[in-house]
Amino acid sequence: MTTDNWFTDFNLGGRAPYLLVCFPYSGAGANVFRSWAGALDNADVLAAQLPGRERRIAEPAIGDLDALVAGLLPALIARIDRPYLLFGHSMGALIAYRVALELERRGVQPPKQLIVSGYRSPELGSRNRVLHTLSDSEFIVELQRYGGTPDEVLQHEETMQLLLPMLRADFRIHETYRHVPQPAAQFPIAAFTGMADHLVPGEDMAPWRDKTAAGFEQRLFGGGHFFLLENRDAVLGALQDIVNEHIKDDILLPMARTPAAAGYEPVF
Repeated sequence: MTTDNWFTDFNLGGRAPYLLVCFPYSGAGANVFRSWAGALDNADVLAAQLPGRERRIAEPAIGDLDALVAGLLPALIARIDRPYLLFGHSMGALIAYRVALELERRGVQPPKQLIVSGYRSPELGSRNRVLHTLSDSEFIVELQRYGGTPDEVLQHEETMQLLLPMLRADFRIHETYRHVPQPAAQFPIAAFTGMADHLVPGEDMAPWRDKTAAGFEQRLFGGGHFFLLENRDAVLGALQDIVNEHIKDDILLPMARTPAAAGYEPVF
C-alpha cells in the first residue's frame, strides 16, 4: 500500500491494467474501500483521502466543492498513468462527477466510465432536510436516521466533538451545491441505486442519463442508501462487469462476461 496526501493506493502488489479511483461518502475516509483491494481482476483501487479524517484528521475539513476539487485534482492527474474509472458514493458521487468534468475540460485523458452511486442527478433538489446548520444534538439525531455512522460512535460524546466539524463540512458540500448546466459528457455513466434507498430513490438517479452522450446504464441493488456496505459483493460484481467490458473493447478480443452478481439487475 502506498499513500500521498490526497490518495491511498490499496494495490497489493504488481500493477493492474486499470485504475478504479474511489470517492467516499460523507463522514468516510479512504479506508471504506480498503476491503476492495484485490477483489477486482485487472483493476487497482485508489481511494481519495479527504482532509479532516483518518490520517488527515488534524487538517480542517473542506466544505466547499470547488475548493475540494481544486485541491485533489493535481494529485489525481499525477496518478493517471493508465486507463481509469471513477466511482463515488453519495457525496463521493458528486465529487467524482465534478472531477470528471474538470478533467474533460482540461483535456486530460477522460475516465473510461463514471460510476455514480446513491446520489441524485445533480440538477435535482434534495428531498431531505438540511443538516449541516442544525445544532449538535439535532445533527446527531439526524445522522442516526441517515445511517452510515455506527451507533457506538454517535453515542460517544468526545469522539463526536472531534468528528462534527468534518461531518458538517461534508454535508455542506452537497447540501449547498447548485448545479450549472453542462454539455453532455463524452464518457459513459453508470448509476448504482439501492432499491430500498429512502434518501435517493431510483427516479432521482435515472436523469443521470442526460448528463452523457456516451452511454448510460442504471443498476439496482438490494439494500438502502448504504447498499455498497450491505451488498458489497454485488457492487464489486457489477464493477467487475464494467472493467471486463472496457478491457474487451480495448483489446478488441472476445472476453467472457462474468455472470451477473446476485443482488443487482441491470436497468436499460
